[in-house]
Amino acid sequence: MTKKKINTGLLISWVLWMATLPFFAQQTYDSCIEQGLAATKAQHYDEAIGHFRQALRLSPNDIRNALTYANIAHVQVAQGEPHKALVSYDMALGIAPLNLPILEAQADLYLSLGNLNKALMNYSKILDIDPYHADALLNRAYIHQQHREFLSAKEDYERLLALQPDNYAALLGVVLLYQNADKPQEALSRLSVLIDQHPDKAELYSIRAEIEAEAGQTELALMDLDKAIGLEPENKNLVLTRAYLHLKEGHKHLAKKDFERAIELGTPRGQLKEELRQCR
Repeated sequence: MTKKKINTGLLISWVLWMATLPFFAQQTYDSCIEQGLAATKAQHYDEAIGHFRQALRLSPNDIRNALTYANIAHVQVAQGEPHKALVSYDMALGIAPLNLPILEAQADLYLSLGNLNKALMNYSKILDIDPYHADALLNRAYIHQQHREFLSAKEDYERLLALQPDNYAALLGVVLLYQNADKPQEALSRLSVLIDQHPDKAELYSIRAEIEAEAGQTELALMDLDKAIGLEPENKNLVLTRAYLHLKEGHKHLAKKDFERAIELGTPRGQLKEELRQCR
């Protein structure tokens, strides 16, 4: 019995033909996603988006495309293209409108861009699904406060604190709420409790100094600024705040010292030309 000879010419032709196919055509949905994630990790962002979009082309009706669009959005944010990312998140939510991580990612992006109304809508959707979502409660309270809707902000902070009584951001948010609502004594009372719990937080002394200065309690404000700067001596904003308060009170020598220190910490001298003139 004779053996059939393999047509090597045909085999070679087949291999060469396969090699001429577009690279992506030889891939599966899963392999595209894997390669996209690897490229994202390596910060090869254009390549990553190419892999993710190829996955979408390979399986346009796949339910997992919600996550693929979210991955594209994540890369677009990293590329500095947040508005494109918002569109990609919309595509993701069109497939999975109740996906909490995607809703939150888009809400956070809206918030970072200053689009408070759109962010508020997303956080409210999240809380309709999960009334105890801590981050959504915190961020919605912040937005309510920015809109001067103090009662709504207070309700969200209280709901969050009922879940997490020691939540620092929520406790600080309540302090700022009372400060912004022109209730300085309530703000100071809550701030004192918070300082007792977190004596190493420079921002707390700075906030208390601001309230005290607004109330004309300059000596107390300066004492708190001294404490804040002692905790964060490289914080030029704190140094500048104390400099302006010294200047307002006529402490020209101390004000000049702080202005010069702020310059050492990176504030352009030309920006403080008039302030230094007033210190003569």
